[in-house]
Amino acid sequence: MTVDHRFRNIVIAAVLAAAAALLTVVYVSTARDESAAQGETVTVFVPTRTFSIGTAGSKIADSLEKRTVTRSSLTPKAVTSPDEIEALYTTETVYAGEQLSLNRFVPPKQQGVLSMLTGKERAVQVAGDSTQMLDGTLQPGDRVDVVANLRNPANQNDVRSLAILRGIRVLQTQDGEGATINNPENDKSIVILAMTTEQAQRFAYARFNSNDAWMLQLRPVKKPKDGPADPATFQSVVNGGR
Repeated sequence: MTVDHRFRNIVIAAVLAAAAALLTVVYVSTARDESAAQGETVTVFVPTRTFSIGTAGSKIADSLEKRTVTRSSLTPKAVTSPDEIEALYTTETVYAGEQLSLNRFVPPKQQGVLSMLTGKERAVQVAGDSTQMLDGTLQPGDRVDVVANLRNPANQNDVRSLAILRGIRVLQTQDGEGATINNPENDKSIVILAMTTEQAQRFAYARFNSNDAWMLQLRPVKKPKDGPADPATFQSVVNGGR
């Protein structure tokens, strides 16, 4: 081996040693910085009570309290200001005392029907033929009554027609703007209505005990009024309502 070759090898070895030393210094410095960063404290917010799916963020924001945690224990996308959830809604149950995460919230449009329900209301999907469902006429936001023919279980000859529900709000229709209703029965029309539990029970009874003899009727928008609640019978129809 010549002197030039030996000299070149020595230079290469020195350069590699220097590079290794530099990388070691950089690694140690970075590790120290990361360790220090993980030990830093961050202010987060936690709810003081539990909230169910579909709760408005503005309601949760009123019950938040501050907590200080280390960055290493920070929840992904942690809520660091109540303002971040003011216009959002929960997609999962939020439990008291846990760090809030933006991963559990969505804007109203992404929430769909849930964003339209309030208080005691429940979403009920109703299927029927096009005549029953006012197909092509109903739009989200309309109000409808439900009229049904009911037969007395104790007397099969006693059949009465009456409005069993009034002022029910239409949440979605198949042809309404932004509708995403899944229709497993392609031969039927489907709408989603907002009902209380008691209203849903009455509708279920009428639907399954009327031989499908029920229909929706559209209410007026301005100052709707209800007529007499007396049911129609054979005799009252023959007598012209008298």
